Amino acid sequence: MKKSLLVVTLSVFIGAIGFLNGCKKTEESEPLEPISLVSPDTAITRKFAGDALPIEIKFTTDRPINYILGKYDIDTMYNTPGYVATYPDTLFFQRLDTLEPRVNRYTYTGTYITPDTLLPFDVVRFRVTFEAGSSVFKTGQNYPAGKVSYTKEFKINVR
Repeated sequence: MKKSLLVVTLSVFIGAIGFLNGCKKTEESEPLEPISLVSPDTAITRKFAGDALPIEIKFTTDRPINYILGKYDIDTMYNTPGYVATYPDTLFFQRLDTLEPRVNRYTYTGTYITPDTLLPFDVVRFRVTFEAGSSVFKTGQNYPAGKVSYTKEFKINVR
């Protein structure tokens, strides 16, 4: 009797361990969207003037990436209605069509330092974009013909 109770208890314990291991979350190795912000982890960040903002952005698509581009616009007229961001300044530009073999995933890592001259309630807007693919189908091409581009925006609200 004691032996069968021990066997049943042991099998329930082993089954519980197997069940708990099966319920563990797996780490997502690929982003679920074409442009994923890793850092900052939200689209709106609050920083003081002079603070550094680490930036890590993951790009992924089903075609080889031609280039990635990050631009920003400093909005000192935040409370003015009708302001339209033009993104005149370049944060980064990286051509990836010169790499061999061509890649469809890329991670950009950098740092943006908020200018000390900004006042509270100023806004720094960022627009990140990339283009991938080819408009001409080539022999041996293992991805669909045509170019695709994606855009993502995020901003810093200065405190």
